[in-house]
Amino acid sequence: MKFSLDYREKERLQLEVPAGRVLLPTSPVERSEEGSSLRESLLKPFDAAPILELAESAKEIVLIVEDHTRHSPIFETLSFMKSLFVENKIPWSKVSLLVATGTHRQMTSDELSEKFGSFSRDTKIIQHDAEAAGRMEDYGEFLGVPIRINEAVGADLTIGVGSIVPHRFSGWSGGAKIVIPGVSAYETVFLSHRMAILKSRADVGVLDNEFRELIDETGKRVGLDFIINFYYDIEGRIAGCVSGNHVTAHREGVKVAREELLREYPERADVTVISSFPSVTDFWQCGKALYTSDLVTRNGGDIVMVSSLDEGFGDHPLFASLLKLEAEKILERLDMITTEDPLAYVAAYAVRKVIEKKRIHIVSDTKFADQFNELGLTVHQDIQSVVDRVAPAGKRIAVLQNSLVLPEISNKEAQ
Repeated sequence: MKFSLDYREKERLQLEVPAGRVLLPTSPVERSEEGSSLRESLLKPFDAAPILELAESAKEIVLIVEDHTRHSPIFETLSFMKSLFVENKIPWSKVSLLVATGTHRQMTSDELSEKFGSFSRDTKIIQHDAEAAGRMEDYGEFLGVPIRINEAVGADLTIGVGSIVPHRFSGWSGGAKIVIPGVSAYETVFLSHRMAILKSRADVGVLDNEFRELIDETGKRVGLDFIINFYYDIEGRIAGCVSGNHVTAHREGVKVAREELLREYPERADVTVISSFPSVTDFWQCGKALYTSDLVTRNGGDIVMVSSLDEGFGDHPLFASLLKLEAEKILERLDMITTEDPLAYVAAYAVRKVIEKKRIHIVSDTKFADQFNELGLTVHQDIQSVVDRVAPAGKRIAVLQNSLVLPEISNKEAQ
């Protein structure tokens, strides 16, 4: 069987596996109807007034939008909203963009121009800085996590724009996750993720978890008035859009996103091949692919991850060095942490838990290959030769073309 795995935008890698050795998912549930378009979702939102009614009475409007590490159709959304506002005589000058960088680096001027187009020149843009304590508002505490959020969120009308995809720490992205961790203080980001790792039921695709409770509570406290969330099909194409209340609309979005992305497997694979796309920027981001493939790979098996890794390990250099430690050693340090970048410990612990159960192989043309090789995360240029080597005759192979797929084992005894 021939497979085509997403690598970069409009670039794929080809793989061929003998048909008899491919572990195929059972047939997915067929969707009964097409999802709503952006226009339809904005004009008929879930549990909220239509966007035009909200915008008309607001003196200032803040759109919380994703940064360069995410791939929602932000420019297209802004373009449509601006035309809708102009048609209805609502001044676009009311609008500011708050970029949800989380703990990522600031976007460069070129990246701002590439992502936001003309809006990078004619619309006020605020890039969130998790370290800027003086720009945070305090909203109390929930589940032991202090809720400190960028002051710009307190506008007359605050709208979050993002996507709903499976996520390791919150179960699913989307909803008020654009606020926490998107525009939260560093301490809030760290402690929320620490809680998700140590004290939560959170896992990829598991909606009922404490981190999601924190996300929903934060959205309520800060007054997140409206969300616009896209969901995708298995090919990574937009399948629909939900808008409205940050809880009600999000839950509807998760329901239809799950229908699109869920693939049931009868058992775990010996080898799982997965592309980290669309999270390909760095190893911090593409860890999502490891968490997803972990669900469908037997302990002691192999994961072959395809990712361009254009920025190596990303914005957290401590993260890379921590991956040399065993998970329990990382956890010990996390419990008595006094060091810089504690969030790196949380992420490293989550990744190490996968590495210690499965062998990881990376297929990439990254210029940072030497850094990965030093950690035992061997980088290879050719996907076919790696799969042929780690999956000899008798091995069952699952192939996930991107990290949007939500794999689930249907035979619970095969877990």
